[in-house]
Amino acid sequence: MLAACCCTIARAGAPFQTDDPEPVDLHHTEVNLALQQTRTNAGPSGTMAADVNHGCAAETQCHFLVPLAFNGSSGSGWQSGIGDIEVGVKYRFFHRPDDGVMAAIYPTVFLPTGNASRGLGNGRAQLLLPLWLQKSSGAWTWDAGAGYLVNRAAGARNSWYLGLLGQRSFGDRLKLGGEVFHRTALAQDAAPTTGFNLGATVKLTESRNLLLAVGRGLQGVAANRFSLYAAYQLEL
Repeated sequence: MLAACCCTIARAGAPFQTDDPEPVDLHHTEVNLALQQTRTNAGPSGTMAADVNHGCAAETQCHFLVPLAFNGSSGSGWQSGIGDIEVGVKYRFFHRPDDGVMAAIYPTVFLPTGNASRGLGNGRAQLLLPLWLQKSSGAWTWDAGAGYLVNRAAGARNSWYLGLLGQRSFGDRLKLGGEVFHRTALAQDAAPTTGFNLGATVKLTESRNLLLAVGRGLQGVAANRFSLYAAYQLEL
């Protein structure tokens, strides 16, 4: 059950799990061709995904993600197939550029397109309701937020996510960051989890970026012994 829940968790603010409230510019598109993997006590699981974000209206970003999910364990062997598709809308409702402060909501639906019996999906639709905040000053940017995940699947529990992310820019080509995050239990027989990620965004060209992050759990380590995220980002 925990493996099925984990494979549908959004990587909100790629390459990090804590998102920012800034939408993609109006009429522009951002595409992340991404690999995400987490190693648990049961084995590895993750997704390869096409993550598309489009500035569909003023202060608004439309999000669509199609994943190929995979997992492996000694009991069930290797499984792969379509995962749970994500559809969301980010709306920035507060923005004070002079102070570097902004806030947004980002409701996201996870459609039950993955096969839950094979650990590739949740089995029921999920709804994530987050609030994201940002404060920037000079080379530093701080993001924080909380999200409530509604999950009616058998054996699952509704859960909370809390995250804090700090990033520093080194010129126009490199940004380094780190985050800490906490999730309440995703399933009835699961424990809460706390973890961290360290990551980087590298600008390869004016419209191409490389996104990388690695991390692990600090609490509930059995569910996150090591995590990896890597993506090639296209700005269109």
